[in-house]
Amino acid sequence: MHLAEAGGHMKFKLENTFEENVALFQAEAEQIDPDCAKILFDNMHLLDSGGDTAPSRATIGEFHKALLAALNGLSNPTGEDKA
Repeated sequence: MHLAEAGGHMKFKLENTFEENVALFQAEAEQIDPDCAKILFDNMHLLDSGGDTAPSRATIGEFHKALLAALNGLSNPTGEDKA
């Protein structure tokens, strides 16, 4: 049983690195919804600005577009339009 089913919530550890806490989040997300977790983590690299700066609005927009396209693929795996 994962934390969501138990009525709890995941807690990040302050002593962990960012990467360690992301790994904890990924493991929890994979238990809840493996397909959506895969889509999210397969596209996380799009947000990497390559330094200490935050991603730009355009970069975040590209990340959102990639997620939306992948999620639409889940709901319509054959690529057929629902007209």
